Amino acid sequence: DADDASAGIDLTCGQHVATKVGNLLYCSTRSMVPILRNCFVYFEMTVLGRSGGGLIAQTSMATLSLGLSTKEMPPNTLVGAWKGSVGLCTTGQILVAGQWCSPDPTMSSFGDRATVGCLVCLDDSSAFETWDGVMITATVTFNINGQIVRPPVPSLPVSALDHHMPSQQNLATGLSGGTVPPSFTLPLLVPAEEELYPTLTLHSPGTSVMCRFSAGDIVAASRDVIGAPKKVPVFAVDGSLVFDGEE
Repeated sequence: DADDASAGIDLTCGQHVATKVGNLLYCSTRSMVPILRNCFVYFEMTVLGRSGGGLIAQTSMATLSLGLSTKEMPPNTLVGAWKGSVGLCTTGQILVAGQWCSPDPTMSSFGDRATVGCLVCLDDSSAFETWDGVMITATVTFNINGQIVRPPVPSLPVSALDHHMPSQQNLATGLSGGTVPPSFTLPLLVPAEEELYPTLTLHSPGTSVMCRFSAGDIVAASRDVIGAPKKVPVFAVDGSLVFDGEE
C-alpha cells in the first residue's frame, strides 16, 4: 500500500515489488487489503536480492523480515516488534509481539531468491477478554521454499501459550478438517476490532522483495508444503482460491 508505506520504500511493478531506498534503519510496508477472517489465507514473498546502480556494495546478503501486522504498527518499525504483529527474519528468528523465538537457524534462515510463505487463520470464535480488551487468536505457519518452519513452542510468549490456538471444534465450524498441527503454528493475539495485513520490513539498503498475493502467483504446489489442513479451502490475499476444499 503506497499510502501506508515507509518513506524509505519504493513500490514498483504495480506495487508488487518493494525496494528499500531510504536511510532509515527499518522501512515497512503493508498490503492494501487485510486478510480474510475465519478462513485460511496464504501469501508468499520472494527475495529478489539487492540493487543500487553500482553505488551499493553487493557483498552481503539481504536482511529483512516479513509477516503480519495491524494498522497500529508504525511504518518504521520491525514487523513482530509491535503488539499484534509477527515476523520471520532472514536470520531464521521469529519475532512475535516483541518477543523472540528461535527455530533451528539451519532450517529457518533465508536470503536472496528465497520464497517465504505464510499461512494464517484469524479466528473470531477464539475471542476472549483481557485487560487490554477483547483479543482473538491468529494461527500462523511460515515456510521457506516449501520447508515448514517449526517454532520452538517453549520459547513462545506466555500470554500466547495460554490462549495458543482456537479449538478443533471452533475451526471445524465451516472449516472441516480442523487445525494445523500445533508444532507448525505460532499463536498471535490480535485485538478483535483490528485487521491483519501481510507486512514486509526491509533493513539492508537496495533490497527488493516481490509479493505474491493472488492464487495465480503462488509458487507452492500443494497444501502439505504450507501446513494447511486437509479438505479446507485456502485463499490468497485478494480472495482468489489457492487450494479448494476437495484437494
